[in-house]
Amino acid sequence: MMKEEFQVEDLINILSECGLTELEYQQDENIKIRIKKSPEPKNIVIKENLEVSKVVQKKEEPIKTILSTGIGKYYYDNLISVGDKIKVGQDLGYIFVMGLKTPLKATVGGEITEITVQNGGIVDYGKVLIKVKSTGR
Repeated sequence: MMKEEFQVEDLINILSECGLTELEYQQDENIKIRIKKSPEPKNIVIKENLEVSKVVQKKEEPIKTILSTGIGKYYYDNLISVGDKIKVGQDLGYIFVMGLKTPLKATVGGEITEITVQNGGIVDYGKVLIKVKSTGR
């Protein structure tokens, strides 16, 4: 009987080439080798995350926000209310600070779904003031 010499690397190559996940080799009672390839769940997790991101983007696409352009108090009384249709460039009130009124103009068109600040409420730069269901105009 002829003994065949091999190395563990040879078994690993066989495992990879044949697409196996587990390989066991036993020569006698003293030599037993078992090689197990761990599954790669990373690809599955990445695909799931991408699918979730796509779904979230599809649901949120029509809702746009109008942000505060400064710091102060935001006044909009009698100009806008929830349910109003607005156009890009339309006057949406003003931000008042230290005697200076800075007009707030619509950056998107559509229907106002929410005004996140009470009339005369304090706002910071970049705070969401109005949520708009966008019509693309």
